[in-house]
Amino acid sequence: METTPSLDAAIYADLRQAVGDQALPVLLGRFKAQLQDWSVSGEMATLGAAAHGVIASSGLIGFTRLSRLCAALETACTAGDLDTVRALAARVSDEKAFAEAEVARLIAAG
Repeated sequence: METTPSLDAAIYADLRQAVGDQALPVLLGRFKAQLQDWSVSGEMATLGAAAHGVIASSGLIGFTRLSRLCAALETACTAGDLDTVRALAARVSDEKAFAEAEVARLIAAG
């Protein structure tokens, strides 16, 4: 069972302090758009490349579980491990949905 929180509050607080309250909504909006533009499906090469793109941005904001799952998904795609890709894609999809909702909440909260 996964014990890492979906959103690491300490990482998010550090980011907020680093970029400031003016830039944070812009950063969150870009991340939200990145997630909305990404369908966790398709050919392995495309899926792996898309997962790679989410690793850093999700980790930067504090979505460490999503970042780690995307890294594992990218690795499975590169290895051509279809069974693992299928299993991870379902978990990534769930975590992505949580992140999208949480980012919308964070943006609304200011």
